[in-house]
Amino acid sequence: MPAKAPLPEAWENTLAAFENDLYRRKCSARTVVTYGSCLQNFARFYRRELQKPGPYIARLEESDFEAFIDHIQYDRRLSAPSVNRYIAALRAFSNFILLKQWHRRLLSRGLKSYRIDTSRPPARLSRKAVRLMIAAVEEKSRNAPRNMALLQLMLQCGLRVGEIVRLSRDDVTLHKTVGSLRVRAAKPEHERTIPLNAAARRALQDHLDASIPGSGSDPLFISERGRPMGVGAVQYLIKKYLCFAGRKDLFANDLRNHFAMEFYKRSGKLRATQKVLGHRTITATTRYARATDRDIQEPIDALDP
Repeated sequence: MPAKAPLPEAWENTLAAFENDLYRRKCSARTVVTYGSCLQNFARFYRRELQKPGPYIARLEESDFEAFIDHIQYDRRLSAPSVNRYIAALRAFSNFILLKQWHRRLLSRGLKSYRIDTSRPPARLSRKAVRLMIAAVEEKSRNAPRNMALLQLMLQCGLRVGEIVRLSRDDVTLHKTVGSLRVRAAKPEHERTIPLNAAARRALQDHLDASIPGSGSDPLFISERGRPMGVGAVQYLIKKYLCFAGRKDLFANDLRNHFAMEFYKRSGKLRATQKVLGHRTITATTRYARATDRDIQEPIDALDP
């Protein structure tokens, strides 16, 4: 292995070195621009969503790359070719910093290109799976009140993981029989308020009662180190409880999908579903209105005298 090259201090300098290496290996100009754009988007996600400084190469973790791919796949809903293009960029960058000895591990080891079938309806959780997740929090969690509040906000409100980590104490309004949650957005006109049902109110109240007192501007969810929880930490927790429930095939965003399908099933109103999910266009909401085989079978069976 060649001698270790000096590590650039700034992310932009590291990215420039990577792009120069791509040119040296005779990659097309389009590939260089595309990979550079992908990595700049990763850096923005790293700072805004994971809330980490940098990025600094030596501090990068495999979970940072995995959280970013989950974000572009499930939150931004990029197409399969777009997701795989990001994966290719992260793989090339991981190989580059490993060969330069700027990092000790291949950070892209857990990333796999895959086909995303957007024609299939979102996965549903059975009532048994939901009960198993809740039981896992109660029985196996070191931070049960906090984790239960996280889980219930996703099950009862359909929040995105990025929205969860941006919540502050001021965003929660709790009374004896009613409550609401303010969900912040990049622009004030895109903020929304979601009513809280009994399960969500109870979980949030238990979490606040068990938390160290703080000001209203403090983050609602704190890690064991006393720092705001990041996207990767929340995704890891939810994935763990999904595994306890026997749904290793699902991810944190599938709880939002589950909420959306259940909400639409009970309300029958596409506009209301759009509003509670915070979709800017109705097109993103229509996927939850697709009929399944079961939706068709039940009314047909009911026609039989």
